[in-house]
Amino acid sequence: MRPACSAVALGLLTLLLAACSTGGVNSIWTEPGGAPSPYRKLAVIGIANKTSVQRAYEDNFVGALKAIGVTASSGQAVASAANRTGDQNIRKALEHSGADGILVTHLIAEPARNSEPPARATAIPQAYRRLDLYYNQVYREVMTPGYYADYQKLRLESNLYDAKRETLVWSGRSQPLDPDSERTIGQIIADVVAQLRLDGYLP
Repeated sequence: MRPACSAVALGLLTLLLAACSTGGVNSIWTEPGGAPSPYRKLAVIGIANKTSVQRAYEDNFVGALKAIGVTASSGQAVASAANRTGDQNIRKALEHSGADGILVTHLIAEPARNSEPPARATAIPQAYRRLDLYYNQVYREVMTPGYYADYQKLRLESNLYDAKRETLVWSGRSQPLDPDSERTIGQIIADVVAQLRLDGYLP
């Protein structure tokens, strides 16, 4: 494992603040039937094993969304750390936020692949389809000690859920993060927001 990558296993904050991706989003899945009316009020929930990393996700997304005129609030603004341990607590907090869309994001570790995944995905895991199932699964995985210790590639995965139906409408992953590049996590997140606009989910 490269030295820069080993640092991520110990703590992701350095990578998030100084690392980057090759640009763009792939593995994009969209709900069949076409995009609904654009979401104009989003709650952003970052999932990470460090509070500082979680805030980096959420603050950068909120800033990028507000820059295009979307009302956005961070998970830290709608739910305390103690209330993030279960989907029921998250659901109650989101109801009070008044959001019409919920964006959940986290860093995903995946094994090495000989080829890049397709730009568009035709299927998603069953657990992704509902907010409660996805949140509980990802929260358990990310909080498990050593989850990022033996990765080959890291990507930022972002899933957009319709707040009323609590079902997935859009999913995408960033290109692999490259610790040797100068692109920041803010630029990676800007790619995700731009793709969401291109696909019709943001105004």
